[in-house]
Amino acid sequence: VKELYAAKGVNLVIDITDSVHLTVTVDRDRIGQVLTNLLTNALRHTPPGGTVSVSARRDGRNAVLAVTDNGEGLRPDQLGHVFERFYRGDSARTRDRTGTGIGLTISRAIVDAHGGQISLTSAGPGHGGTVTLELPAGPD
Repeated sequence: VKELYAAKGVNLVIDITDSVHLTVTVDRDRIGQVLTNLLTNALRHTPPGGTVSVSARRDGRNAVLAVTDNGEGLRPDQLGHVFERFYRGDSARTRDRTGTGIGLTISRAIVDAHGGQISLTSAGPGHGGTVTLELPAGPD
């Protein structure tokens, strides 16, 4: 996705310093689909000049991956619906007509199938958001 970020003028920052020896056993294609969806969503909702950061770390028995943007953000009433099928409660999709409203639903199903969890937080409109993906980690 680096090329898409460069074309829009959004900075993509990867910080994996806390995950050097972190391992997970996953279906690479399916988790790749989840990561692509998260990075594409973050790009869609971040304006030119904005930043999306990806970080990974261990938290107990889990590997935790976070995708954080400083874009549009979400209202509290939207947070409870973002993983619902066909939910399209944001202005970005009405502008560019992209997205079907099922990406996060599919991502949640894939993460659930891997024994993990996915969540989204936002401090509100104009404050961006963070999608956190937790998966069972292998031994250190």
